[in-house]
Amino acid sequence: MPRVSAANHDSYVEARRDVILNAALRIFAQASFAEARMDEIAAAAELAKGTLYLYFPTKEALLQSLIRRYSLLPELPEMVESMREVPPELGIPTLVAEIWNRFRARKDLASVIVREIHSNPQRAKLFTEQVGLRAYRSLAGYLDTWMKRGVLRQQDPLAAAQCLVGMLWFFLLSQELMGGKDLHPLSDETVATTAGQMFLRGALAARPSDRKNSTSSANQRARRRA
Repeated sequence: MPRVSAANHDSYVEARRDVILNAALRIFAQASFAEARMDEIAAAAELAKGTLYLYFPTKEALLQSLIRRYSLLPELPEMVESMREVPPELGIPTLVAEIWNRFRARKDLASVIVREIHSNPQRAKLFTEQVGLRAYRSLAGYLDTWMKRGVLRQQDPLAAAQCLVGMLWFFLLSQELMGGKDLHPLSDETVATTAGQMFLRGALAARPSDRKNSTSSANQRARRRA
């Protein structure tokens, strides 16, 4: 390690770790975790193998740092907070479009998550605890606010948040990672619009006029049967 002043040491170490993690992400996306070698990651980071071990003593430690550092949606809590007072009919489509754009931009990371994290219970639990729940809870807080105001149907807000993100996650898997875009390509607008509308149709609370019309229709059907 080159000489670095004490004042700049922390930022230097953090920058080096970022370089290594970016290199590791590229290597893990190209090959499986088992096949990837530390010397390949060191070469991709343009570092000596010995230098790599100063920062990450094992390949597993490197992968776990990737899990902690790179969330698919690190911006989601801030995005949700900025839209806290935006009604769901406007806010949900905006959030869906933003989430989808970020998912697509991070498909290499998604590939690593599917192959190396979901297949390993210990890593999957770590990912859920440190990454998944943080994103879900921020979105759940937004949904819960509008449930309490009567705009959205009362239901488990965390389950609703997982449902919304889950739709987009499946689109990412099917379109980008499982060859769907070659068999039945979907535009970004189609994905975002479909997911947003499907969610809202199930999540929006019935308006008084809708309930009145529904009751009237039911009464008419009952009279016809009689």
